[in-house]
Amino acid sequence: MTKWVVSQPENGRESCNFTQLGLDFTSSDAYINLSKKKGTTMNNELFAALDNRITELLEKYNSLKKTNHELAEENQQLRSERESFKSSVDSILSKLEGI
Repeated sequence: MTKWVVSQPENGRESCNFTQLGLDFTSSDAYINLSKKKGTTMNNELFAALDNRITELLEKYNSLKKTNHELAEENQQLRSERESFKSSVDSILSKLEGI
């Protein structure tokens, strides 16, 4: 931190150290660097939260994709069974018509 000291030798006055007066002035560069540090921390927190959210969404997506695949297989199996039953019923009906 920069300590600002004011001296006025042409007036014959002593130099004044503002920190002795309880005034602690910070140079503008220190404020700029401080905001960058806080902004970086905030950005890191936001990126971490975003990363967590994306990870959760990918897990849900993969789970739904797996479930969708399982349901598609089950649906195909049920369609095959239905066609088999339909054929059996049609066969029975044609036998009954022959009687």
